[in-house]
Amino acid sequence: MAWTVRAYTQLAPNVEVHIVQENIPLDAARNVQAERFLASKCSHLFLLDADCNPQDETIQKLLAWELPFISAPHPTRKGADRIIMALVRNSEGYTPHLPALGLQMVDAVGGSGILMERRVLECYGPPWFRTLYDERGGLDKTEDFWVCERAKEHGFQVWADFSLVQQHIREVPV
Repeated sequence: MAWTVRAYTQLAPNVEVHIVQENIPLDAARNVQAERFLASKCSHLFLLDADCNPQDETIQKLLAWELPFISAPHPTRKGADRIIMALVRNSEGYTPHLPALGLQMVDAVGGSGILMERRVLECYGPPWFRTLYDERGGLDKTEDFWVCERAKEHGFQVWADFSLVQQHIREVPV
C-alpha cells in the first residue's frame, strides 16, 4: 500500500486507484478492474498484485516508453529455480526470456506490473482476462498469459522492462 500511495501522490490528479476486494477468482478480479478502467476516462491501466512491490516511479518509466503493452516484471519460483515472469514461447512451452536486461519484446508476462493502453482492451470484448483449465480440471493457462495472447492476436507486441523488476513478497512455485 505504501507504494500505491506514493505512486498516487506522484501522478495525481491524473490517476485513479481501484482496489478489488471481493473474494473472487483472479481472472474475475482482473475483469472487474478492466470494466472499471474502460468506464473511466483514463488512458492506461496498471495492474498490481498485493504481494508485489514495484520500484519508485515504475509507472512513469513505463509510460516513457510509449508502448501499448509493457510490464515491470516480477520474480517467481518455477520448481527450485527463481525466474523473472517475462517469457518466450517455444516447443517446450514458456521459458524465461534471456537476456533479462533492459527493454525486451517477450511473448508473455506475469499479471502484476502490466501497463496497458486503453486501446488494447478496447480491441476485444469481455472477458478481457480468462483462466483456462484442461478437460481434467487442471490449470492450462492463467489470466495473464491469456491477455498477452489476446493482445498479440490483435497486433500488439508485449514488452518487458527488466530494469524495473519488482519485489515479490511471496514467491510461490508455478
